[in-house]
Amino acid sequence: MNRETFTPPWRDEAIVAWLDGEMTPQEAAQFEQAMAEDAELAARVEQLQHSSLDFEQAFAPLLEQAPQARMAQQLADIPTPAPIPAKGYSRRALIAASVSFLLVGSSIGFMARPSDDEKEESQNIRDLEARYMSLYSAETLADTLNDAAMLQRGLDRTRLDLGLQLHPQQLHLPGAELKMVRILRYERTSIAQIAWLHADYGPMALCISPAPHDTNPITREQRHGMQLAWWKRDGYQYVLIGRNPPAQLAATAETLQTALS
Repeated sequence: MNRETFTPPWRDEAIVAWLDGEMTPQEAAQFEQAMAEDAELAARVEQLQHSSLDFEQAFAPLLEQAPQARMAQQLADIPTPAPIPAKGYSRRALIAASVSFLLVGSSIGFMARPSDDEKEESQNIRDLEARYMSLYSAETLADTLNDAAMLQRGLDRTRLDLGLQLHPQQLHLPGAELKMVRILRYERTSIAQIAWLHADYGPMALCISPAPHDTNPITREQRHGMQLAWWKRDGYQYVLIGRNPPAQLAATAETLQTALS
């Protein structure tokens, strides 16, 4: 039997194959490049990576609501089928199926969420950005080409997609090398990601997205093992993310806040 090949669009089976080391080196390289550029794919990878689910506990609320007597009778009326060999169920299929249930539930929750709940949406975006950055290592950015022309293209995209004009001089940080500026997308939201490689603490990124026209001072958070220092101003949310000590990251956020004002 020929082995399954994995190509875009990346389904859950492909993600699990990557987690299990079942991809060829070429497939893995293509998948990892896509994951570095697609925040939603990175979030799906993390979801599958932590999908050691307690199925009995997860489905207990549904079972408690089920019409048990009628179901028992219906089951009793079904002829006993031939046993299915255990090897017929792969880890990949089981995880993908479980995540399908989770995605149905999360989709219902999203549709039920009030569309005007901007505070929750801003928090969701920060959470997604932190999860995405938690996948970065120094090696992720080490070989990234960061010539002036490429950085300027990223800044031009930021101006076109977010209406925010930035200049390379505003993005200079002591002890950190500017590596890239690019646009990510989450549902209908454009997010500018400006990434540095810090000499001591590795990858660090400032993520900028549209936000309500309110203002708040720099606020510290910790999400998914990453430190965040974020603020809102003039219709944008700015989120600086890294593995830096909280005080040092907040000081860097103050530097950027002043430079971008």
